Amino acid sequence: MRTLLEKEYKVYVTHLGQFLPQHLNQYVLIKERRVVGFFNSYEEALKFGLEEFGNVPFFLKVVREVEETHFFQQGLMR
Repeated sequence: MRTLLEKEYKVYVTHLGQFLPQHLNQYVLIKERRVVGFFNSYEEALKFGLEEFGNVPFFLKVVREVEETHFFQQGLMR
């Protein structure tokens, strides 16, 4: 079973090495395996995606060399 935006994520991973030199810390917008563009802010990318495609799923991610890892451990939040 494929997950939502799996194809777009694979495009991101496959082309990350090409994105890094010129687009580090920019947001990439990918829709249906097509790199639509790069944006300087999340808000700018989201606005463009909504105007271009409407309120439908599209892939939006910051281009980074190393992914940030977030985790939560049970019992640490009060």
